[in-house]
Amino acid sequence: MKPNRLRLERSLDELDIEVSSLLQAHPSATEFWPRFAELADELMQRSDPLDQDWLTARIGAMLSTHGVQGCYPMF
Repeated sequence: MKPNRLRLERSLDELDIEVSSLLQAHPSATEFWPRFAELADELMQRSDPLDQDWLTARIGAMLSTHGVQGCYPMF
């Protein structure tokens, strides 16, 4: 069973906390993005395909809040 949006919100909250830690530990984009993408990809894989556009938008807003330049997913 795929997580519902309430569970996804909780996972996003955890990812948001992790972004702060990742930025401190890996301030360069070349170090940050692979580590972040691994976490975000895992969340996307666990989500319902119908939630993925919503989830992508929420992740983008999260990154913007942290001042991260670039976008997820990275192609």
